Amino acid sequence: MGPANRFVGIDLGARALHVVTLERSGARLRVAEARIVTPDAIDDLAPIVEAAGAVGIDAPAAPSRGCHTDDESLAPKFRTARCGEIALGRGAAIWVPWPTPTRATDAPTWMQVGFSAWATCRAHGPEPMEVYPAGAFRVLAAGRVPPKSTAAGLEARRRLLSDAVEPPPGFAMWSHDGLDATVAALTAADAAEGGATAFGHTGPGCDPVAVWMPAGPADRGRATEGR
Repeated sequence: MGPANRFVGIDLGARALHVVTLERSGARLRVAEARIVTPDAIDDLAPIVEAAGAVGIDAPAAPSRGCHTDDESLAPKFRTARCGEIALGRGAAIWVPWPTPTRATDAPTWMQVGFSAWATCRAHGPEPMEVYPAGAFRVLAAGRVPPKSTAAGLEARRRLLSDAVEPPPGFAMWSHDGLDATVAALTAADAAEGGATAFGHTGPGCDPVAVWMPAGPADRGRATEGR
């Protein structure tokens, strides 16, 4: 299976990165690999992304450029946010809970791990794309999804993923981290295949990385019919 048919999703945490690789197999994707990488072994991402056609990371690439610090139409919490975070909120009514700060030292630990993951992926694979799993599941459901901390939320996420991804053995036991990594990979696949949507700003000085959302139910149905 060539790189064009392999899609990697990375879910970030302060202590672990959950990494899922999907492969295209007809109308549905299948899980080719699922593993955990620790922050102190982040170079282990290199051979994974080298074999990928697209990579989605649940983390910002870098601190915010602070392009909207004087925008009084935004809540104070979001005035330091990156352009992609603001575009996603205004364009899709999906607001991230942790806007990216303008200084790396002010970023939470998981976000700093994300900066390192981006650097590794850029050095060894295709240019990654930023994804936001909680928002991605809302797009897949065309509405709100129960919290991932609940059994109902986990079951809803598995069901939504199963529409596009063949459930692997033991899928019913996967944690929310594995499910988030899977939807990150699904978003990367949709982007590579022309079905995802990028939210960002393109003006001079804007943050260069958009936040990507997967194809919604209607668009996914049309894409499936075409395969």
